[in-house]
Amino acid sequence: NADDIASSSVASAVMEKTWGKGAADTVTVLILITAFASVFTGLLGGSRVPYDAARDRVFFRQYGKLHAQHRFPMLGLATMGVITAIGFLIGRHTDLATLIQLLTTVMVIVQALAQILAVSVLRRRQAGLHRPYKMWLYPLPSIIALVGWLVIYGYADKNSPGRHPIEWSLAWVALGCVAFLLWARFEKVWPFGPKEITEEYLQGIDSDTEQDTAPAAV
Repeated sequence: NADDIASSSVASAVMEKTWGKGAADTVTVLILITAFASVFTGLLGGSRVPYDAARDRVFFRQYGKLHAQHRFPMLGLATMGVITAIGFLIGRHTDLATLIQLLTTVMVIVQALAQILAVSVLRRRQAGLHRPYKMWLYPLPSIIALVGWLVIYGYADKNSPGRHPIEWSLAWVALGCVAFLLWARFEKVWPFGPKEITEEYLQGIDSDTEQDTAPAAV
């Protein structure tokens, strides 16, 4: 029922049944404030991603500039704002289940699997790196996580018939690869230029006070 309060807010429905309409209205306002704060902080945090990438020379250099007075990444914030607005418009014409499935499958590829691979690569390349947090029984937790995420990914199409989340996630990754090639061509880096490998080695017990950067070009 579209007119039922539970269709828009389960928390408000529970509070209305338990404490009355006044409590439900209060919870609804708090949910709206929390949602706004979440989007606001996510937008500010997300704007730092292209900024840091530009500072590490793996993104367009124009994104590495800060506002002269307030010291926030202007271009990164504007870009993330546009992407957020586009996502909002897409969400207006797409059901929530489809969005969740698509975002989950994309996250499995670009975040979950990438993080597992990154841990293994870092462990192999920098075996002597100071690690304040250690993974017990390594690499068993990584293998278990890898299998679990692959199972979730493999069943995505079956759990969402007709939505094709796997195909859409692969298309999104392909679009990212095209964007990378365009950037690499513009910046004249690998595969259109020399391949550079820069690794940061941390020494000593306190990694915040002692660090050394060792670049290598291949």
